[in-house]
Amino acid sequence: MSLTPRGLLTALIAVLRFVLGLIVWVASVTLLGLFALEFLHAPRLETTALVRLAHRLADADIRTVSRWFGLSWPSAGRINYAPLGIAVAIWIAKGILDSVLQRLDYIVRRTFKASSRSGLSAPRADGADGALSMRKLDAESEHHRGILLKRYREIEGALKSSSRKPCTFLSIDIVGSTKMKVGERPTAVAATFQAYEELVRNTFDAYSVWKQTWTPDGVMACFLDRDLGVSAGQRVLAELERFNRDENQLRTPIEVRCGLNDGDVVIFEDSQLEKVADHAIDVAGHMQKHANINALWLSTEVFERLENKSGFVPVEAEVDGFSVVEWTPMAEAVGAPGENDRPG
Repeated sequence: MSLTPRGLLTALIAVLRFVLGLIVWVASVTLLGLFALEFLHAPRLETTALVRLAHRLADADIRTVSRWFGLSWPSAGRINYAPLGIAVAIWIAKGILDSVLQRLDYIVRRTFKASSRSGLSAPRADGADGALSMRKLDAESEHHRGILLKRYREIEGALKSSSRKPCTFLSIDIVGSTKMKVGERPTAVAATFQAYEELVRNTFDAYSVWKQTWTPDGVMACFLDRDLGVSAGQRVLAELERFNRDENQLRTPIEVRCGLNDGDVVIFEDSQLEKVADHAIDVAGHMQKHANINALWLSTEVFERLENKSGFVPVEAEVDGFSVVEWTPMAEAVGAPGENDRPG
């Protein structure tokens, strides 16, 4: 297997670090051994081949350094600390060089790692022997263009075959939430918004919500039953009067806008709602943004598919090309809003 440029450079740096460490280790042992002999004064050791080799390797350098301090080597009755000083200096230099090599190794690994990510290779097509390079997504020949088109058709077919699920999306957002908090006690703000979130979550649970994703002051919920999604929005609006009377600790009442839409969406059990992109979700969000305060907006198309159409009135507005109907608690003529559709 041939080495890549990254592998070759990192191997070279590793060899340099190993050689540097080996040289420093040998030099240090040699110098410290000669320094120890300053205290031992062992004539027999001085005559051994190993000590003679150490003198041959280090004496010239020790003698040069000794002259800088007015000392002699070999020392004559006075202990010479030059070998110890040289050993310490070598280790300091080794630490500096080692850090430089470590930094160089990091730069090489990061640079070549980024380069490798910038290139993609396509799978083989029609039993082709060579893989098509896709570092540039340009069809460099008719053959390459054919391979790219085939892969495109395969990917497009796989995406289209994904099962689509009929979903209803309900978007609710608090009106003027930032201004509501100005001048209020932090504990009152926290308690009020926590109580509001509990109200919405409990309502969603009662109407069998499937998925939901929250922002600090808003929520997008997904229901698998259209009428349950509508009833959930109606129930939240109907509960606001009691909530503001009994649980809101702020000077300003909580008011909301609600928008709803439905459609067949590619969504799975493990899908996170905030990561699902679909036009049906966008329309629900736009309905909410344009809705009147404390009102639920949905398109006439969705309205026509509802089982319970009571309380809705047309609105002279158009959102994303859809005509709109509106529901408010005041418009519900008979009974509590959504009460007849509430499960269990």
